[in-house]
Amino acid sequence: MEVPAVGGPVDGRSLTVPLDDGQPPEVIDQAWLWAEYGSELLDADTTGVYELESVAGGGPPWVYLWVPAD
Repeated sequence: MEVPAVGGPVDGRSLTVPLDDGQPPEVIDQAWLWAEYGSELLDADTTGVYELESVAGGGPPWVYLWVPAD
């Protein structure tokens, strides 16, 4: 499934993620970002995670919102 990313190192892109019981992963972390985007992130701040948020309140459509590490 393609889920848009808002903020963070891949802002504006859609992340292609697997579904688990019909839902995308709750969190996309640094390890996942490096596996998918590798050298594209060399100059990016990847200290944080993307958290899944429902646009409609409980289901699709979803977005991944960037949450920087404290």
